[in-house]
Amino acid sequence: MHVLLANAYAAAGRYEDAAKARKMLRDRGVKKETGLSWVEQGNCVHTFAAGDRRHPISGEIYRKLKELGEEMERAGYVADTSFVLREVGSDEKNQAIRYHSERLAIAFGLITFPPERPIRVMKNLRVCGDCHTAIKFMSKCTGRVIIVRDNNRFHRFEDGKCSCGDYW
Repeated sequence: MHVLLANAYAAAGRYEDAAKARKMLRDRGVKKETGLSWVEQGNCVHTFAAGDRRHPISGEIYRKLKELGEEMERAGYVADTSFVLREVGSDEKNQAIRYHSERLAIAFGLITFPPERPIRVMKNLRVCGDCHTAIKFMSKCTGRVIIVRDNNRFHRFEDGKCSCGDYW
């Protein structure tokens, strides 16, 4: 409940109250669950966290995301930074949202999976609204089928549309 309270305060721009709620969590020894995404390749599971650079091909993954991000912007994508619940500047918000775990997993799939193979990503938390929009653009720009299973439902992205009908 304190995580929800902290997020609600941050979303409302009440960063001091959000900080107090997070401090209460720390004082009680409670930690937020880390958002993770993973894809399977052969018998190996590749796991990603937001901003993660531990993967052996992280340089390629980040280059792919940069290249794809530019293509998505040309196609009309604009990042919705309202999903970044920290008091930071707009450039930092753009950087924070650009490297969420599911995006890293998708970029890995784009690099390593054959073009005819759908990219299947599992995620332990719910996909944020901006990533949902971004993945629609990713599917449109790459011509790939991307399937994301978050903790709420399956999303099948194809040709810029999601099977959830944007109700997630």
